[in-house]
Amino acid sequence: MNRTRHALIAFCILISLFGIQAQAETDKRLSVSNDSTHVKFQNHFYEALKQKALENYSKAIDELVICKSLNPNESVVFHELGINHFKQKQYDSAEFNFQKAIALEGDNFWYKESLYHLYVDQNRFEESIVALEPMLSRHPDYKQDLVNLYLEVGRYDDALNVLDDLDKTLGLNPSREKIRKEVYDRSGDEDKRIVHLQKRLEETPEEPANFMNLIYAYSKLNQKKEAFETAQTFLNQHPKSHLVHVALYKFYLDVKDYDKAIASMKIVTTSTVVVPSIKVKVLNDFMRFIEKFPQYESALLEVTNVVSGNTPSRSDLEWADYYYNQKDYLKAISSYSKALEFDLDNFTIIKNLSLLYLETNQFETAAKFTIDQIELYPSQPLLYLVNGTANRQLDHLDMAVEILTMGLDYIVDNKKLELDFYNQLSTTFKLQGNIEASEAFTKKAMALENNQ
Repeated sequence: MNRTRHALIAFCILISLFGIQAQAETDKRLSVSNDSTHVKFQNHFYEALKQKALENYSKAIDELVICKSLNPNESVVFHELGINHFKQKQYDSAEFNFQKAIALEGDNFWYKESLYHLYVDQNRFEESIVALEPMLSRHPDYKQDLVNLYLEVGRYDDALNVLDDLDKTLGLNPSREKIRKEVYDRSGDEDKRIVHLQKRLEETPEEPANFMNLIYAYSKLNQKKEAFETAQTFLNQHPKSHLVHVALYKFYLDVKDYDKAIASMKIVTTSTVVVPSIKVKVLNDFMRFIEKFPQYESALLEVTNVVSGNTPSRSDLEWADYYYNQKDYLKAISSYSKALEFDLDNFTIIKNLSLLYLETNQFETAAKFTIDQIELYPSQPLLYLVNGTANRQLDHLDMAVEILTMGLDYIVDNKKLELDFYNQLSTTFKLQGNIEASEAFTKKAMALENNQ
């Protein structure tokens, strides 16, 4: 066999689906022989490997069929047939050949792995479990896959047992804790969740997340007493923790201990260690509380300067909505502007800013802001309405008529918005001295009102 052929064989082997180790098993079976039948077998087999490497799977199968006729009991041929059928998504043929290969050589790990991957690819989870279990002794890493398969078929206790075994063997792992949470969520077995979280807390009380997870689980079951007691224990063991106040403020609100509730909310919303998503949620609760009890508004204002200087976009949005509801429009504009910097495509923010510029008589700003946004959102009629109104207020009457007329074309099934356009056009034409056009739009507005 010449050097070129050796190189080709090596190349095919390296890119074979199951790697160097699997191919080593193949080479072991196809040792060099002077027997003419075996030479033919080898030639056709290596041609099959070459065609597979070139992704000519049908040609590879043709070569392997010849190999099978020359040696009908060679397991590696059936394995390669399975691989090529699998590549073409001919699942029945692939399964038959993988099973035939395993029947001929039952202790070959690679054959079993191929059958397992075939089942997974088809979402045949029960068969995947059966195919996977014999492989675990050689590759325990597959236990993580087994957990996922148990989860798919609803064998939640089996999934938990494997997770427990992995924790004992490998130690705790955040990704496995996430899977365990999903198991409890799907099974609805809250009692087992509580027992597990209690055990976690007993084992590692120095980890604040263990307290929070148990508090959340108790709260979900409306076991307020147990949740509050756990939070108090958390505070006693971690008196400097900011995270504990994420739980405590709600309990204080429930028992109407508002001073403590506000103190906890202040700690959370001004914390540098609590993650932004949690801060935003607590801040939102803080604002809703102040709406019900405005006598405590000074407490919210105390944290405003601290939070507003360094908050994520959603926090800015929460502040903006709060200020808007309080009719503090200038502060609302400031917060909406900050939020828009982080979320440029949020049309709700754009709409609110546009209307607030009009509300605060910032007509030049309203006109410039909306004309810029029209370039990005050319089919949003509200932008044309605000721009036309702003230009009318600036006495740019021709521009106002042009913009308002353009915006009318984009109104779809919104009579209120259409009415606003008619009224603005009527007013603008009247200011221009075009009474006929003004009266025409006044009649359109009256007709539309009568039909509502």
